[in-house]
Amino acid sequence: MSMSWKEIMKYAKIISYIARKYAGDPDLAEDVSQEVMVKLFEDKRLNTKKFDPAKKDAAIRQTIRNKVLKVLRSRNTGRWSVDSLDVLKESGFQIDTNGNIMRDPYYKKHPFDEEETAWRSKIDGG
Repeated sequence: MSMSWKEIMKYAKIISYIARKYAGDPDLAEDVSQEVMVKLFEDKRLNTKKFDPAKKDAAIRQTIRNKVLKVLRSRNTGRWSVDSLDVLKESGFQIDTNGNIMRDPYYKKHPFDEEETAWRSKIDGG
């Protein structure tokens, strides 16, 4: 069961905002917004009735963000390439709602990060 059109229209402003944030171009954002709305409507696996009511809004926003990024990836366009977003996340950074890059407070260093840092300092003469 997909999202109803009525439910999608409740999130139209959020869809538009997220598309503008990641697209970096108003015309592209408009196209992406429309495509995301159609994709939400057509996605038969997306059943928002099964979402936890306390977390439903956040889950739908995350779903919208993922769909926007997927559309931009398919077009190979946008403010940031999706690959660079993945690299940022893997490095412990995230992008806030204003588009600023910030350190992710929940980032857990990989155990190999410390070993690599120690190894690199030995090579660099440190």
